[in-house]
Amino acid sequence: MKTKIFLLVALIALLPVCASAQFYKIKKVAITEVVDRSSDGELSEGTKTFIRSALTDAITNSEGYEGYATISFTALDVNFSKTGNISSITLTHVRKQMMEYILVSEVTPLSKTTALLSARIIRTSDGKIVASSSQETSADIDYLRSACNSLAYKLVGAI
Repeated sequence: MKTKIFLLVALIALLPVCASAQFYKIKKVAITEVVDRSSDGELSEGTKTFIRSALTDAITNSEGYEGYATISFTALDVNFSKTGNISSITLTHVRKQMMEYILVSEVTPLSKTTALLSARIIRTSDGKIVASSSQETSADIDYLRSACNSLAYKLVGAI
């Protein structure tokens, strides 16, 4: 009888551990190249690389997430339409990389001194947008990192 009670108590004690293991599963997020939405492609490659790096850092530094920026999507046919859809070729490639999510980001200059950063996280299993946000910021590089952090934290809080 004591053995049965002990086993029952041990089983009940293990349930929260099993549940929390599923809850704290690391989510892998592939971060794509930043899309320049300016009319004449005036955004420098250095600025786009900086924004991508800042988003990758912010995702990676969020508990429960891993950011991956080494995946190259430049050779793939990516449809960055206004609806936020991406091509099935990209989704297939990301699935092969074992990524659960893909972060698509864009920069739209609003004036010479301000820009709009926008991003969405797309679930690779079905292509559904699970989080979307935007952040207006000064175009100055000193303000971009904090804007990227704010944007990334909004996104990861939604998935």
